[in-house]
Amino acid sequence: MIDNILLIVIILIAFAVLIIGIFEKLNLSPVLGYLISGVFIGEHGLNLVSHSITEHFGEFGVVFLLFVIGLELSFDRLKTMRKYVFGLGTLQVLVTFFVIFIITRWIFFLSNKASVIIAGGLSLSSTAIVMQSIFEKKMQSLQVGRIAISILILQDLAVIPLLIAVPLLSNEIFSLNFLEGKFWINILIKGTLVISIIIIIRSLLRPVFKFFQPQGNENSELAIAMTFLIVLFSAWGMSYFGLSYALGGFIAGILVAETDFRKKAEHSIEPFKNLLLGLFFMSVGMQIEPHVYSKIHIIFSICILLIVVKATIITLLCVLFKFHYTTSIRSGLLLSQGGEFAFILFNMGANHNLLDPYVASILLSVITCSMALTPLLALLGNKLVESFETNMGISPLQIIEKSTRDLNNHVIIAGFGKVGKIATKVLEAEEINNYIIVEIKDYIVNKEKKDKVIFQGDISNPTFLNAIGIERASVILLTMRNEFTIKKFLKQVNNFDSLDVIIRLRDLKKSKDFYDLGANLIIPQDYEMGLQLGNAVLKYLGVSEYEITRIKKQFRSTNYLGKTSENIMNIE
Repeated sequence: MIDNILLIVIILIAFAVLIIGIFEKLNLSPVLGYLISGVFIGEHGLNLVSHSITEHFGEFGVVFLLFVIGLELSFDRLKTMRKYVFGLGTLQVLVTFFVIFIITRWIFFLSNKASVIIAGGLSLSSTAIVMQSIFEKKMQSLQVGRIAISILILQDLAVIPLLIAVPLLSNEIFSLNFLEGKFWINILIKGTLVISIIIIIRSLLRPVFKFFQPQGNENSELAIAMTFLIVLFSAWGMSYFGLSYALGGFIAGILVAETDFRKKAEHSIEPFKNLLLGLFFMSVGMQIEPHVYSKIHIIFSICILLIVVKATIITLLCVLFKFHYTTSIRSGLLLSQGGEFAFILFNMGANHNLLDPYVASILLSVITCSMALTPLLALLGNKLVESFETNMGISPLQIIEKSTRDLNNHVIIAGFGKVGKIATKVLEAEEINNYIIVEIKDYIVNKEKKDKVIFQGDISNPTFLNAIGIERASVILLTMRNEFTIKKFLKQVNNFDSLDVIIRLRDLKKSKDFYDLGANLIIPQDYEMGLQLGNAVLKYLGVSEYEITRIKKQFRSTNYLGKTSENIMNIE
């Protein structure tokens, strides 16, 4: 075994470069590559690197992974998606936990504590692999993508009690039964402590950031350094109170998500997180013992059992929430694998003598196998959906209604020409994925492309409007040029006070008519083009960005944002 620390670092980085390069070429998750490489270079393989060395680096990777996940869980986002995060997501975790606990406790005859850890770990899916699949196939705005993201968010939140539970389960006072009252009292104490820390730090964090980085000061190094300080301090604080480093990273992420530095922190920490997390997965691979491979038939059988159980539970729950059965099947298969948090929980369980190392090694192999099958399962879901929709007589209107059932405060883009496509890309750039696209047709059709579902229908038809959830929408953008259709639509939605209507017109001559019918904002195409061209000239003449922005605001407020036509300049 190599003792030179510099040579060890070179070997680890060399394997990381090789793995990322190969697996990106194959369109596979690097997670699988890190696990396999850990098997090769570890003590049970070529014996190049000790597991204890990579384990310390890997712990930081887990902390930063939880931090980045926490960044995505702002309170505003949770509020927007609360029905399916806390409804569907909670049921998925609880039902899956209960079923797997029964299987491990009364079929495989494992202890209560081991069953709790196994059920908790296997009830979670792989955030890294599922999100990679969603982004690669651009499913963020598809219903299956929204369902998967909602469930993953709740699973990420479920990590908190699981991380708290493992150290408590190792305490001798819980040696008889995990359902004893003292266990839940300690859970309550620890939970109260965590919530108190979150409330205190959250109230202090924004003023501190504002003080050290006032508006107009782009001292990003200070913001990044403070972000690292918050992550590491939070991790240390949780560890000080007997909780895990990972929980501290997660809490830090949630807190930073509420500040203006969320995106900057996420982009700055991403490379460090990925590399350190890769070392964590390598350390996991090093723990897989060679004799486990002689049990490949057992590993594969348990893997198939896990996939069937989770896919069935998630599919049935989605149907219970009245999603279309094809979307339910795709969601179930997409989320049926084990996840990276199971690696963390099983390692913690083994380290606290709650889980037999041999059982942990088998389960690590099962999760790795299920992760590797995820692309195949996603493809299988798509093929099954195509087959079912071909052979089942379901009206397009029913499909549309079920496809928009989960949307609330969403954006509707009516018209998907060049203007509509650009508007869609602008929303996606800001990670706003709760939108639907409507092509104006006299008939109703549901047309799914590679990365988007486009509903075709008449937006002046009340039945079609109800199907796309017009009463729950927050904004609709009308990009078509047919003024007669726009007026018919405005008459249909005149009573929806919560709906903001944005219209694209050639010019402003008829703007008063549309404002009187209920339009909130009119964008005159020719005027806006002239304004942009004029501002481009000003930029090349050396006019400051501040002055150009001021001129834009002045022209828009006086020329075509008024509610009457009195302020409109007669350019022609």
